[in-house]
Amino acid sequence: MRYKIADFITEYTPRYANLRQLSEPFVYNGDRQTDIELFVTDDNLKKTDARMAQPDLAKTENFLYSSTFNRSIIRSGGMLVHSSGIICNGGAYLFSAASGVGKSTHTRLWLRAFGDKVHIFNDDKPVVRLYDNEVIAYGTPFDGGSGIALNESAPLKAIVFIERAEENAIRPASSKEIIQNLYFQTAHMVGAKTAQAMLQNFEHLLQSPVRFYILSCNQDIEAAHVAYNSIIE
Repeated sequence: MRYKIADFITEYTPRYANLRQLSEPFVYNGDRQTDIELFVTDDNLKKTDARMAQPDLAKTENFLYSSTFNRSIIRSGGMLVHSSGIICNGGAYLFSAASGVGKSTHTRLWLRAFGDKVHIFNDDKPVVRLYDNEVIAYGTPFDGGSGIALNESAPLKAIVFIERAEENAIRPASSKEIIQNLYFQTAHMVGAKTAQAMLQNFEHLLQSPVRFYILSCNQDIEAAHVAYNSIIE
């Protein structure tokens, strides 16, 4: 099957219902040529699944395809950012953190605080794509288990890196903090040429109008209000 993901025509064949269902909104029946072909062998799937903390072949398939897709788009000005993405006032905002810190918990606070003004378009693996004059965030069929993987896109307004704290506070991120966080929340285990392209993507992103923040927060709904008041245009 062919799918249109972050405006890349992507061809792959899911084995399991989980990825097939998540991919359905991205099906592409147009005339454009395929940009990316993704392959995951049975042997790789089984070996990777055996190394997972909680083996699940369907989830491992999703993980492997997302990783392969991510490495494939880096040289074309794209990157998958491990984050929970929301759309508010027509713009996309990504909340990124290491697994277990609470990025999804935080975006759900936004749903509670602001209702229909916001929605989550991807809860784990949205793609950021860099163009000459704009930066767009895209939903993907790749998902960490929430099932929120919408085929939507919007201009990227901000990336917020979350850290746990007892009190809620937000501040602009330094260039060093941005690079460090992006490195660990994109694809940091890649070959030399791809790594060079990834660093160029980071530089492009730093020079764009996208804003970056460090959000220190707890799990109280006040955290959503603190973030909203600082980042929403």
